[in-house]
Amino acid sequence: MKTKLFISTLLSVFLALPALNQATANPITDVKRTGLDKEVIYFVMPDRYRNGDTSNDNLPGFNPTHTAFFHGGDLRGLTGNCVDDDGLVRLKKLGFTAIWLTPLVVQQPPTENGAGYHGYWGVDFLNVDPHLGTNADLTALKSCADKLGLKLILDVVTNHTGDIIWYNERNVYIPEKFKGIKNPEWLNDINNYHNTGSMERCWSEGPCQKNGDFFGLDDLATEKPEVYNGWGQVYGDWIKRYGFVGFRVDTARHVDDEFFKNWSPLINKAAAEVGINNFTIFGEVWEQNPVDLVGYIRNNKLQTALDFPFQKFAVEFAAESSSADILKNLFEYDDYYTSSQSSAANLVTFLGNHDMGRSAFIIERTRVNPANQLLSRVKLANTLLYLSRGTPTVYYGDEVGILGTDSGNDQKARQDLFPTQVEIWKGEKRVAANPVGTGDSFKGTFSHPIAAHLMKLSELRKNHPALANAQMQVRYAKDSVFAFSKRDLTSKREYLVVINNSAKPQKVSFNTASNSGWNTLLGKPGISSKNTAITVNIAGLDAVVLQAKKDIGKASIKIGKIAAKEDFLSGYHRLTAAVQTNDLAVTEFFVSKAGSNNWQSLGVDLNAPFRVYLDPKEHSGKLQVKAVVTTSQGRKYELPSLALNIATP
Repeated sequence: MKTKLFISTLLSVFLALPALNQATANPITDVKRTGLDKEVIYFVMPDRYRNGDTSNDNLPGFNPTHTAFFHGGDLRGLTGNCVDDDGLVRLKKLGFTAIWLTPLVVQQPPTENGAGYHGYWGVDFLNVDPHLGTNADLTALKSCADKLGLKLILDVVTNHTGDIIWYNERNVYIPEKFKGIKNPEWLNDINNYHNTGSMERCWSEGPCQKNGDFFGLDDLATEKPEVYNGWGQVYGDWIKRYGFVGFRVDTARHVDDEFFKNWSPLINKAAAEVGINNFTIFGEVWEQNPVDLVGYIRNNKLQTALDFPFQKFAVEFAAESSSADILKNLFEYDDYYTSSQSSAANLVTFLGNHDMGRSAFIIERTRVNPANQLLSRVKLANTLLYLSRGTPTVYYGDEVGILGTDSGNDQKARQDLFPTQVEIWKGEKRVAANPVGTGDSFKGTFSHPIAAHLMKLSELRKNHPALANAQMQVRYAKDSVFAFSKRDLTSKREYLVVINNSAKPQKVSFNTASNSGWNTLLGKPGISSKNTAITVNIAGLDAVVLQAKKDIGKASIKIGKIAAKEDFLSGYHRLTAAVQTNDLAVTEFFVSKAGSNNWQSLGVDLNAPFRVYLDPKEHSGKLQVKAVVTTSQGRKYELPSLALNIATP
């Protein structure tokens, strides 16, 4: 339903206001953060990483020559000796701080077409699949991770189970051989499923995307208390037993719209009981339009999500199939995520994965470029991944330049890192490396230019917190050059990241907040600066990271009023604070009922133009809104309040 917005004051021309001694509301100093917001994640499929226990290889479903079956990798292989081998120690040396594992639960019996080596066909959700080891092996993995200071994230499935329920036309039944196979017992109750056929052509009265079987897998009725409470118990126990600090939720767009409102509090409660007070839940919502993705976070209350829009536009920029202004547009959509409980800074960013394919493969296929440019373009993409906003995630094997062949996605993107018996993988070309042949992918890891670059980026994030998912302000975005400032909100020091996706050198000039000159942390740019203006000469296919020599000084700022306009893309109402400054300021927006002094935060915007989107489902009627700007020096300016009358949707 279209809502009506009446604005009682008009946007005035900009006018300078004095700093306030005390704002009428107390602005928070940063956005609402997840427990993973500063991590660098390594996404690994244990069956394909390393084989540490050959005694569990020859189980049903083991066929290391075929891409659709188990290959022998396991938890012992991933753990390693925790001292000096290619297990978790290798990942720690590469600069990763968190490990995301595909589902570990017991899988359905294999068919002639494949097995659940990937983990998404679960039947026993209380135990580790024997192909991957034992529950004790997972405890050992946790102990090693703790020793190394690594966090563990578990991939979980709540939308469906393995394909155990069959159809005879529209009649559903469980074959005798599968009765009682699921664990816990409530999963064997056929009434806990929708049972309406395939998602592509279901006979449900509700939406097939929510109620149909995902690729034939048994679709659970996630709206039922028995289901969401059951999942709360199941996955709460995984937290309590093994200390996971986050879940990636598979197929999150396919559960019912109320699921995360019902399930997430149960998970957070279980985590808090064992001292994990900022548990993170991020969902797989395969939407490449930010406006479509944001609804799952702000409306369905999914805490955060994998950032598919970032993946699309970051890869296109790295491949030079899109320009810097397109990338700028992506980050301008970040304001849609801003609320008192959510932020685009919490999105989990990535360049490729186990479904769509590896980052280098996607970059190569996105646009035809000279072959000798691929390494540089992969490095550019990772620079953007690590140093822009969001929690960066690297897919296993990408660090050593694995590409893929044929379609390059799904099974073709799930190569073994230990010596493979899949013939096509032995001869696949790699970025900056020879085909693996009969060897493994561990040898030469730390001399590989991609791995070396990731280590360098991780070290930059560690030594300079501003570069690790802090405040980000786009400074320049035109043609092939994209530049942005970063600042840690506890500091006044500015950093610059400049990326050139053209093979030709570029010269760009723009304004910053700093007038102290610059130190070079990455790249070999030519730099000249005067006052707060900087000119950067950057080589082709290069990235530059600069640090201001001194803290930001006092910056000029002009403050106007708040403008409001209905946003037809989202159904929200856009509030824009008229602020002009080169400073790295932040702005918090507030709302209250008309005549009340009970102000609620609508969220903090960390970059100009300063905007938030008010949801009329949460705030309607006669309202007043205001905004408080905080400069990098800590000076506060309050914009005049604006009266609104928003009809209830």
